[in-house]
Amino acid sequence: MLLRRFVKSFSTLSAKITDVPKVDLQKFLDSGADNNACKDVAKGFYETGCLIIRDPRTKSSDNAKFMEMMVKYFDSRSKVFYKGGKLEECYPEDGYQHGVTPENIEVARLHDNLMKSYSKDHKPYSPLKPQPDKKWRFFWRTGATTGKEAERQFDSKRIIPKDFPGWEGIMDNYGQVLVKACETVSEMLAIGLDLPAKTFVQNMQGAPQLLAPTGSDLNKNHKKGDILAGFHYDLNFITIHGKSNYPGLYVWLRDGRKIPVKVPDGCLLLQSGKQLEHFTGGYVKAGFHEVVVDDACLKAIEDAKAQNKPLWRVSSTLFSSMRYDVTLEPLAQYSTAESRTKYPKISAYEHTLDELKHINLVK
Repeated sequence: MLLRRFVKSFSTLSAKITDVPKVDLQKFLDSGADNNACKDVAKGFYETGCLIIRDPRTKSSDNAKFMEMMVKYFDSRSKVFYKGGKLEECYPEDGYQHGVTPENIEVARLHDNLMKSYSKDHKPYSPLKPQPDKKWRFFWRTGATTGKEAERQFDSKRIIPKDFPGWEGIMDNYGQVLVKACETVSEMLAIGLDLPAKTFVQNMQGAPQLLAPTGSDLNKNHKKGDILAGFHYDLNFITIHGKSNYPGLYVWLRDGRKIPVKVPDGCLLLQSGKQLEHFTGGYVKAGFHEVVVDDACLKAIEDAKAQNKPLWRVSSTLFSSMRYDVTLEPLAQYSTAESRTKYPKISAYEHTLDELKHINLVK
């Protein structure tokens, strides 16, 4: 009831990135204890579904090297794809869970009732009926998975493009930075929720932590309102983003306000995913977001043209997840008759498969 009143009273107000809680990980990393920061992490995910962190292990040079390579990769593969050529790194038979996914494949789930509930100034650009995303994506598994039989269909293979020397090192280097940040935040979140510190982290070990850069061709998608990634939540545990090279990402706070994202220098943006919502019985909600060509993106496109820079918008995103053999269900303090009905027991594998079917990646 309190949350409902909170949503009603604030959803008409403007919002900016400074409204997203910001937490510095330095003290926790140094001492393994920072109760105030842990409480801030838990409060941030509960109240907004978002969090900005400053992690001393993150280097802008790693992000820049990664982004430069991915811009070249998406540009080269699009030239093949647009001419009807075969994409060697594409695996639709495996649910696109490794390698490249071209544009117009993934389709966000239907969330029309939620979209209608937002006030005028905070409605998504995305249409009520989802359309295929104009984005490309590449999935790269960071670290080893357990290899259990139940995982084999989606146990992401490490697909290395033959014409990109140094690919593995660059992807692993940046991916491991993001995984470590997610693991640290997951431990802090557990402490902030008064759970044992390793509650989440122990179930992330051996999971397919997927570095998942998306690429959007702004040479062809450059009209205001072009939807690059439709309004959606992420199916995994926590999603983490570094800085993108173009604007266009919007996130929704739990109170219904929409925020254009500009990740501060030296920081990372995290959003709660559906697996986290499941564990907390809805106490923490999965965060919604979309990527669109807006006025800021149009200005960046014009600036890029003037400087003869590539017109590809690339994100530095990683999906941290639970192992496929982990059972998703409300944890003890969130387990009620209502939450168990809304969030019934399901393995992370079955949950992933169901979600992939709903977004058109598995038939």
